[in-house]
Amino acid sequence: AGAADGADGADDGDDGEEVVSDDEVSEDEDDDEEEETSEWENRPLFRHLAATLVQQAHLAPLPIAQLPVYWEHDHALRLYPAPHCVVLGDRTEQQALAKFEDTELVNPGCFADDGSFAVYRPATREVEFSAV
Repeated sequence: AGAADGADGADDGDDGEEVVSDDEVSEDEDDDEEEETSEWENRPLFRHLAATLVQQAHLAPLPIAQLPVYWEHDHALRLYPAPHCVVLGDRTEQQALAKFEDTELVNPGCFADDGSFAVYRPATREVEFSAV
């Protein structure tokens, strides 16, 4: 019983060390990762769009009933092999950035609305948002 009491005392933190579970450590790491992401990367809808485009390997990943296909030119919309960067010009999502697998997807927003654009550096694969 004395050995069991000694073990219980060590678990209670009597020696001054804080006991941290694996779950708490992984939560702390997740918090650090969230702090490192920029505001443009925290857009779940755009991240879902990025994942869909890369997984489907097509710029129009919709069923034929929703979007009829002109088969003679369909090959121009394919994303195979996966590119390093895809730039989308969409008015609905202002300045969004997402990375899925090895492909960066960027939406600089509408240039006509606010003069925003994206600068992509292929050598370093960096994306920077700018405006006029």
